[in-house]
Amino acid sequence: MKISATMVAAIGMAILTAWSCKKLSEKVEKEVLDGKRSGVSSIQGMVSYSWNNVAIGGGGYVTGMAIHPTTGNRMYARTDVGGAYRWDGTNQRWQPMLDGISSIRVDGMALDANAPDRVYLALNDGVYRSNDRGDNWTKVFSTTYNGNGDLRWAGECLAVDSLTSTVIYAGTRTDGLYRSTNTGTSWTKVATVPGSANVRIVATDPSSSVSGRSAKVYAGIPGGGIYRSTDGGMTFSAMSGAPASPNRMVVMGGKLYVAHSTGVTVWNGSTWTNITPASGMNKNYCGIAVESYDHNKIAVCQRYSTFNNPLYRSSNGGSSWEQINTTSLPITKTLEAPWWPNSWFSSATSCLVFDPLHHGDLYYSDWFGVWFSSNVWAAGNVAFTTRIKGDEETVVLTLASAPGTVPLYSGLADVFGFRHDNVTAYPSARLYNINEGFSISYCESQPANIAILGASGNDGTGTILATSSNSGTSWTTRTLPSGVKLGRICISSANPDKMVYIAGGSGGAVYYSTNRGSSWSAATGAPTGAVNAIDVWSKDFSITADCVDGDKFYIYKTGYLYASTDGGATWSQQNATAIPNKNSYLFVAARPGTADEVWVSLDGNGLYKTTNGGATFSKVTALTTCTAFAWGAPASGSATPTLFAYGTVGGVKGMYRSTNLGAGWDQIDNGTQKFPAGVKSLAGDRTVFGKVYVGTGGRGVLYGQP
Repeated sequence: MKISATMVAAIGMAILTAWSCKKLSEKVEKEVLDGKRSGVSSIQGMVSYSWNNVAIGGGGYVTGMAIHPTTGNRMYARTDVGGAYRWDGTNQRWQPMLDGISSIRVDGMALDANAPDRVYLALNDGVYRSNDRGDNWTKVFSTTYNGNGDLRWAGECLAVDSLTSTVIYAGTRTDGLYRSTNTGTSWTKVATVPGSANVRIVATDPSSSVSGRSAKVYAGIPGGGIYRSTDGGMTFSAMSGAPASPNRMVVMGGKLYVAHSTGVTVWNGSTWTNITPASGMNKNYCGIAVESYDHNKIAVCQRYSTFNNPLYRSSNGGSSWEQINTTSLPITKTLEAPWWPNSWFSSATSCLVFDPLHHGDLYYSDWFGVWFSSNVWAAGNVAFTTRIKGDEETVVLTLASAPGTVPLYSGLADVFGFRHDNVTAYPSARLYNINEGFSISYCESQPANIAILGASGNDGTGTILATSSNSGTSWTTRTLPSGVKLGRICISSANPDKMVYIAGGSGGAVYYSTNRGSSWSAATGAPTGAVNAIDVWSKDFSITADCVDGDKFYIYKTGYLYASTDGGATWSQQNATAIPNKNSYLFVAARPGTADEVWVSLDGNGLYKTTNGGATFSKVTALTTCTAFAWGAPASGSATPTLFAYGTVGGVKGMYRSTNLGAGWDQIDNGTQKFPAGVKSLAGDRTVFGKVYVGTGGRGVLYGQP
């Protein structure tokens, strides 16, 4: 076949066109990867990150524990806001089980005596089942629980029949009692238990059976007594003479042991007997445990919010008791975390449980973690040690990472917070000796100078300001304007003597200091109520200092950025056209190393930035939502700081990193780290590229790094 010149030209043009299209495609792809064509795509890729907890150690309420009756290394703990954990006996640490799902507040749990790897949890939106010790979960029943609600220390509201895996009972908060006879596939409401009852405790008694299941079943209703079934859970009736407000129930040897609001009682099948310790009559008891190998050996504990609640042991079925944490018989304590106060023992005790496979081993859970004794029947002093390794349940209020000094500061609920010199080791001491730490600021050019706000109560009672010039090694308590509480503190980027304080509340005013907080003056022109706080959980992080000009500060309020160029004394609104208001969380932060550049995240309304001190704003279009953001160290060879954000890119909610000021983003959560306790704060490591710290609402502080 002959090819004409015209055909040759046509073929050449086609080849050239194809080559040009290929090069154009490669150019577009490169621009996408470079983040230059955000209209095409803003996700550059998925960067693999490892995620771990910053070592803090306990700090949150462990509301229940369960140990499998026949199989070793099957111990579990539930918490109010920090999920559930399983015990890793090999490495002697707790492993979180709920980081991959969206619900983390746990209201109850149950183990299956006949299936050692099966676990049930009552989460806020229903009952979940795992057949592999918590690696994977299936929702089997939709109902409403409240893992952080009143009586969360009581329980357990779930129970698997001791004789058969097919029968499960689920007490609910407001909808009575349900039963499943097919391992949770379907559920039937038990009509003979009050239909709107708060059934907090369910226990089965395998001492007698009907149709292959336990004949006797007990359902405890705080304030409503105890209901009993003798026909395998078909029908229930109220037990006459039962404690009116049960907290915990244990069935052992055909007897029902009850810890309740006024004492301890046992039912032997026909009569109730009061076995309350004589020295602790008419007290509220929650923890109760009975040894499986000797039912005469019982341990009970009172439940109050004070420390060192009385813990008793009896070797004769409750006929007599000995308190083991008294002045004359003090316990011996070993604290794994050196910052734990020595007084933290038996605080708001929720649960006692004996290890059925190791005689004398007693665990108890309370307000701050888990304690363990290897021989609670020892003569004389009983030795307890904390078992908190891996249990990270603190609630984060704020985070800060300063350049070139301490990697991380944390502000936390209940335990104030810490200076984390090594994120893999427990801190030696709290950052400051007060309960709530909710605002931390450092001087950009002199980062050893920091300021903190704290309070003794979560409503802001006893709000204090303290400053340090040595990265928190020592502190000077400062003054605050009269009558104020809560709020935010901000230090000048160049002069640590200059600070701005926003008082909390809808009418909270702005104040400035030129002497590091020794005295304060009211600002003029500043917005009021920029930190609309009624408690330490305020979501308004509305102030920042310019990272270059030490006299400049910025405050965001309802769509407008206000600026001061004289150290906070006078303020003026900068943008004539408002940007959207915050949707929920609000974070304002200036870009390190650049003057007049301020970024504002508005949660559901995205992320905005100004490069001219607030006169105009542009939206970072790639992020349709932005709950929180933070600046970190630049990549090697670059002067551009890394930007971290938790938000939505391309319809995918996750944790992202940008090295080109938001033009393109890498997803860094591996698609599996779900942050189920919520992201409350972010801090990028200012020294190590790629490292980011995530403050959660119950799983402590996580850190990720490539």
